[in-house]
Amino acid sequence: MIETIDLVIRSACVGICALMAIHFISIRPVSRKTVSTIVFLVSASGMIIATSLLSMQFGQQSATWALVSTIMISTSPVFIAWGLLELFEDNLKIQPWQIGFVTFSVATHFMGGIHPVFDTICHVTSLMIYGYLFYITITTRKHDLVMARCLFRLWFMGGAALAGFSFTALHWYFGDFGLPDWYYVFKASVLLTLTIIFAYWALKVREHVWALPQNFAMKRPETLVPAEVALLTKLQASMKEDVWREEGLTIRKLAENLDAPEHRLRKVINQGLGYRNFAAFVNEHRIGAACEVLADPVKADIPVITIAYEVGYASLGPFNRAFKDIVGESPTEYRKRLFSPA
Repeated sequence: MIETIDLVIRSACVGICALMAIHFISIRPVSRKTVSTIVFLVSASGMIIATSLLSMQFGQQSATWALVSTIMISTSPVFIAWGLLELFEDNLKIQPWQIGFVTFSVATHFMGGIHPVFDTICHVTSLMIYGYLFYITITTRKHDLVMARCLFRLWFMGGAALAGFSFTALHWYFGDFGLPDWYYVFKASVLLTLTIIFAYWALKVREHVWALPQNFAMKRPETLVPAEVALLTKLQASMKEDVWREEGLTIRKLAENLDAPEHRLRKVINQGLGYRNFAAFVNEHRIGAACEVLADPVKADIPVITIAYEVGYASLGPFNRAFKDIVGESPTEYRKRLFSPA
């Protein structure tokens, strides 16, 4: 009876993920964010199926199913984390160290049966992936201006990371077949709950969440109430006074300077000006000012690092990254191109 309940719950999870994948394909043009969302849904389904293969009703699985379940379990945490980060972050950049870590993690899963140390490593790497997902959820939320996404991400991504972390730790401690039968039903119920919550939220707020980053699709000043329109005017005046030059400026500090609630300022910047990320909003002003200095022949001798400090950056690295993201080349290359002989 427990086995049947477990299988029915997991089948419901897979069915919901499949319907959502079909729906997103039908409403969205193909893009990186669309693909990552589909990968997230497929990976979630894969993990659900794989854990079923390893649970009590599939205890005597064949070598083929064992290989399939190993592939699913080893790759699913990676793709789930990637899909969620891509969904909740605009312009997510994959770093080389992340690719190396993922490759190492998947490799140790396949070597788990060779020596116990590999089994330990693969569990540790999975825990690190879920821990990293939770860390990113906390640290990047402060820049998010899409309220429908900002309010949801903390507890959903945090909950998903906590669930993945907890289940992985339990499997590591007790082994795949050392857990009681009711545990699998409980795990399946948690997965179904998370799936239903995500489906309801994603379908309800898709107009806000699925907009392409920085395309000003969210620029709708007519939706602002009079108090928010007044705040928008106050914000624009403050930006003209170069408040963006303040080092370490956060949306909380800016809200305090404007004597306004933080949530209202988020809405004003998002719907009044069309920005989806606070860092992008500030960087656009800073990099615009930096370009003016770099293009001025009279200021050609000013070091790049000095310009970075003047426009509000604490060090050269973040300035170079922000400049290249917006302009497409480094500050040094930009200046060299402007002043090089034709």
